Amino acid sequence: MKRTTSAVLFTAVLIDGAGFGIVIPVLPFYATHFGASPFQVTLLFAAFSATQMVATPVWGRVSDRRGRRPLLIAGLFASAVSHLIFGLAGSLWLLFASRIAAGAAGGTISVAQSYVADTTTLEDRAHYMGLVGAAAGLGFMAGPAIGGFATHWGLGFPGFVAAALAAINGITALFLLPESRSGEEAARSAGGETATLAGWLATMTRSPISLLMVVYFLAISSFSGLTAMLALYLEARFAVNAQVVGILFTLAGGSTVVVRGVFLGRFVRRVGEKNVARIGALALVAALAIMPVLPGPWWAAAVVILYAIGAGTLFPTLATLVSFAAGRDSQGAVLGGSQVVGGLGRVTGPMWYGLLFQSVGIESPFILGAALVLISWFLAGRIPDSLRVRGQPPPSVLRETVETQSMAPE
Repeated sequence: MKRTTSAVLFTAVLIDGAGFGIVIPVLPFYATHFGASPFQVTLLFAAFSATQMVATPVWGRVSDRRGRRPLLIAGLFASAVSHLIFGLAGSLWLLFASRIAAGAAGGTISVAQSYVADTTTLEDRAHYMGLVGAAAGLGFMAGPAIGGFATHWGLGFPGFVAAALAAINGITALFLLPESRSGEEAARSAGGETATLAGWLATMTRSPISLLMVVYFLAISSFSGLTAMLALYLEARFAVNAQVVGILFTLAGGSTVVVRGVFLGRFVRRVGEKNVARIGALALVAALAIMPVLPGPWWAAAVVILYAIGAGTLFPTLATLVSFAAGRDSQGAVLGGSQVVGGLGRVTGPMWYGLLFQSVGIESPFILGAALVLISWFLAGRIPDSLRVRGQPPPSVLRETVETQSMAPE
């Protein structure tokens, strides 16, 4: 992947993540300004997630047939419009419209992952998948700070900031981002198995993709529950305040970015994707198992570093393995489907964590979470060792390799 191309692609993911993060801390206050009840505030968050979950595989399937570039550009401009609606909202219903539109435009990351799969060699794919995750993580980290600062000019002003960032990146991509798929590949995708809903469902439920989806769901559900309940658990055990929790989440976010952006590619080249996924799962098991026996609040720093290492290695590596398992003509559809599974995990995980926390005991969700991730570790051991060889480097990479070798001295 060329340096300019990768910079534009990763900036698109970063700004998409930042746009989400910019409005998140403002959203509850903005909604209550329009008279929203606490339940309606939660519906605003759910509206985004539910719409994104439905839209993401559609974006992926269309990008297989129409190309990655137009979908990425359309997604950025659609995000700009959704944030503009947020900034201009004069009622609660317009606020709902902005979040639904933002969710519908939120298929950028699956298209970006598909772009990476199109333009990287098998050996480098996990590294670039990790960089996509790191870019999203940086956006999520920077977004809330930008949004909080922007509220000095009004509760709607963060929406204008997010809209401007998305529009600028869309214009940049329009001029600097090349297409990653040839016309022949797009034509094959248009007539491929995943072109229909029935074919897409058949592909997603076929081994080894179905095995990878189970591993992903168990892990992301447990990880999302841990993230959602960490503050409540530490408050109940040690009476910590929001400042301490903020420091811990910043530490977790920074650790994840470093793991994905710096170490993941080298680690995968040394031990392979399957082994890295299993190591990541074990780190997540350790983090969950330690939670019920923490001797003090600042020991939680060790937990968040462990779960950052787990998330930073497991999830991008699983995305890489999914891209290996998918055919050349169905990268977008299958990677989009994995985002649906991830969305289900992110929705259901906090729900069952909260139910156990409230009705069984504050330690119980972490114990069950550790058990579920341990199952995912066991299942990851059944991922075929030959999975990588099922994929092929993209034609452009093969051409560049041949040309480079032909010009090399004997």
